[in-house]
Amino acid sequence: MKKIIGLKYLETLRDFKKRMKQNSPETNMELENCLVDDYEVSTSCDGMVRKPTGVIYNNDMLRHKCVWDSRYPENPDRYSAIIQRIREQGLFDECKLIDVLRKFDKQLPATVIAQLEKLKNICEKFHPLETEKVASKYDAIYFNEHTYDSTLTALYSTLSLVKNIAEGVIQNGLAIVRPPGHHAQKDNFNGYCFINNVGCAAHYLLETQKLKKIMIIDFDVHHGQGTQQMFYKDNRVLYFSIHRYENGLFWPNLRESSFDYIGEGPGVGYNINVPLNATGLGDADYMAVLTHILLPIAYEFQADMILFSAGYDACIGCPEGEMCVSPGFYGHMIKLLSGVAEGKLAVILEGGYFLPSLAEGVSMTLRALLDDRPAVLPPLGQAHKEVRQMINNIKCVLHEFWGCFKVYNRYDLEDSGMKDIIHHVVIKYFGKEFTPPFETRNCYPVMSAAVYEKCSNFIEDLKQYYGEFKRNKVCYGYDDDMGLHMDESNAIETPARLQAVYERFKELELDKRCVKIDIPELSGEEWAKKTHITSYVTQLTVEGYVPTAQSNDMYWNPKGSKISILKAVNTVLSVTDAVLSGNFASGVAIVRPPGHHAEPSKSLGFCYLNNVAVAARYALDTFNLEKILIVDFDIHHGNGTQKIFYDTERVLYLSIHKYEQGTYFPSTQDGSSTKTGRGLGTGYNVNVPFNSSRAQEKMGDTEYLNAFCRIVLPIAYQYAPELVIVSAGFDAGVNDLLGNYRVHPETFGHMIQLLRSLAGGRLIVSMEGGYNTTTLKHSMNFCVKALLGDPLPRLKIEMPKLHAYKAFEEVIDIQKEFWSILNVDKHLPDRLSGLALKEEDVEVLISRYGRKPSNEVNVSESVASEVSSMLKNISLMHD
Repeated sequence: MKKIIGLKYLETLRDFKKRMKQNSPETNMELENCLVDDYEVSTSCDGMVRKPTGVIYNNDMLRHKCVWDSRYPENPDRYSAIIQRIREQGLFDECKLIDVLRKFDKQLPATVIAQLEKLKNICEKFHPLETEKVASKYDAIYFNEHTYDSTLTALYSTLSLVKNIAEGVIQNGLAIVRPPGHHAQKDNFNGYCFINNVGCAAHYLLETQKLKKIMIIDFDVHHGQGTQQMFYKDNRVLYFSIHRYENGLFWPNLRESSFDYIGEGPGVGYNINVPLNATGLGDADYMAVLTHILLPIAYEFQADMILFSAGYDACIGCPEGEMCVSPGFYGHMIKLLSGVAEGKLAVILEGGYFLPSLAEGVSMTLRALLDDRPAVLPPLGQAHKEVRQMINNIKCVLHEFWGCFKVYNRYDLEDSGMKDIIHHVVIKYFGKEFTPPFETRNCYPVMSAAVYEKCSNFIEDLKQYYGEFKRNKVCYGYDDDMGLHMDESNAIETPARLQAVYERFKELELDKRCVKIDIPELSGEEWAKKTHITSYVTQLTVEGYVPTAQSNDMYWNPKGSKISILKAVNTVLSVTDAVLSGNFASGVAIVRPPGHHAEPSKSLGFCYLNNVAVAARYALDTFNLEKILIVDFDIHHGNGTQKIFYDTERVLYLSIHKYEQGTYFPSTQDGSSTKTGRGLGTGYNVNVPFNSSRAQEKMGDTEYLNAFCRIVLPIAYQYAPELVIVSAGFDAGVNDLLGNYRVHPETFGHMIQLLRSLAGGRLIVSMEGGYNTTTLKHSMNFCVKALLGDPLPRLKIEMPKLHAYKAFEEVIDIQKEFWSILNVDKHLPDRLSGLALKEEDVEVLISRYGRKPSNEVNVSESVASEVSSMLKNISLMHD
């Protein structure tokens, strides 16, 4: 694309760089770095629009079952329960059904072909007694005459799904397959698994589809040792597993399932195990791992596609997992990761053996893939001690390999001054690998009738609480009258800002995908008086009023300023009303003048009435909300919003801003991290101030994304808001006239995507600052695209800048008094503290966690207790 200047064409930066490279292959790297097109991504991804969600299943997989033990956990009822639940919700009608292709023979690894041939031979010679003897050679395996066909169908279904995603037919998808695959090794059937479906999919994507990087996220409660072994030396595949371990006492009882197994050779750093050493863990524990480890690494790795080994045996009620993850949490996990890999996610079923939670967990996963509104989770508190310990262990062993961990300080283990506060990394293994022959019957835990009933009833309550699937609908508010506020002497906050955003909005045809709402005169003046000092609003709305603090950033146009100011307030009010009335999931207010600097009795920084604060007051009083989260990422601290809600716990104000020790506008101490609220509002004001103005310390994509992972998301999930309002200022964006930071337009879209999991998806984005119209128009519309569920372009995420790290540490140290969820990070040592691989007391431990419980062994009653506690929290929220 070329821009016309007069009668001549001006080369775009991209074309010029291309020509320079052709003329001189040894183009000076310094010149190359200078010629960076900050909008190359923004202008090259207009066509990145959400595609359908695919789903694949085939009833051939029902035929694989255990003929010598009808109660075997991995049975056809698992598949049937999932299909039934998805049909009940009408989700198949929302998806594109994918056909099973059976033409992948030439794309399979030689070891897989050999294993398939071995499986085929076993099944062709099937005889119940003889085949059971064959099965005893393998750990947790059974065969029947249909096992080969079902296994092949599961494999081909998985490959068909990822093929359709890779070729752009669908955006994402779910493969409902069995038997599962992640335990299958190159020369061994294992743990209900014959062929590694996800491993073969990754191989196919790399070798046939020529993708460069694949991320595998395995959330089955059992470690996927087969997948780990397959890619342990390969840096093209990042394998991440969160699993129950209990220092090797939980199946598969392998030393290699521990956190210190991080890859080998080129693959070192690309194998990440999160072994959990406690039972009864739930959403708070998994969320801590997600925000501290998984999300930062996923954004830094930037895979071409993410494959999920989706096991639901960590879900409530599963006797094999004894965990308490809620079905709704899986939807949150998918939603939070949907910003990565351009939204190319493939979910492949693995385990899950409590049918009610399995079916609901898969259903909530599919709803997230379809971009349904997420379930509202209860407030999440501090993670279990063992989980916090493990998170710090992982940060220590991966410190050298990932920028998100390199920034952490490490301390000398021998420093006597640090002895009592330093984190100690100890490797523990009490497991014992088992050898053939393996038991083939009654080799699994059984739930007591009381626990089964309690867990089943809880899932039924959750199903009612989650409600039915709803299509994602986004509304927007805009009016040309907001351009009437103008002054020839002001060349910064001008009507051109509004026009640029709206023209780009229409150019992307977002006006056809969002619903424009009418903006009636919603008594914005009345609600402004309930938010600001009445006399101030009265004075402001009298035509001819001139701001007393006359400066370059404040002016008054008698013919248009009042109209624009009230129209901006009414627009945000109208969007808020539309969302809270249940007609839309989220909304966008394309408004000016901005509002977040407007204080109770004073206009400041282009702002007259505080649009977002007025909307929050309206939501609190009209809809009786109790908890509203306002996230402000404008580069200037929203002093006005903070002052208006400084004394209340009903609004949590969270601001990320440039501060410079109080010297940066608005040039007060209000933006300090020490300002935490007052009275009932103590702890409900969170400032994340950046303090370095050096050129090399300009904050950018990495720093803002890390702020979300380390501070914004954890606090937001503990607060559990009923509504999220974003003061969306884009003056931290590249090339802004005022900000001088380096946040790219697409990054703002990613920040909105990360917030979409909160408050049941009720999210309002209201425009604030941003004074480079090119940056502004791209940034605001990336936010809209995020709300619509469009795939977002990849980011370049590196190691956070030191001043950002210091800011985060300071904020966390202050805020953890109020938000226990922040109590995770410890002082990391410069080496391991030691090993605990002794055999003493192992027999006692194995007797508790043994591999061969009798039929009478019941799932821990503590799980039932956890369920009761969760049900109470849900009930309180629902009331």
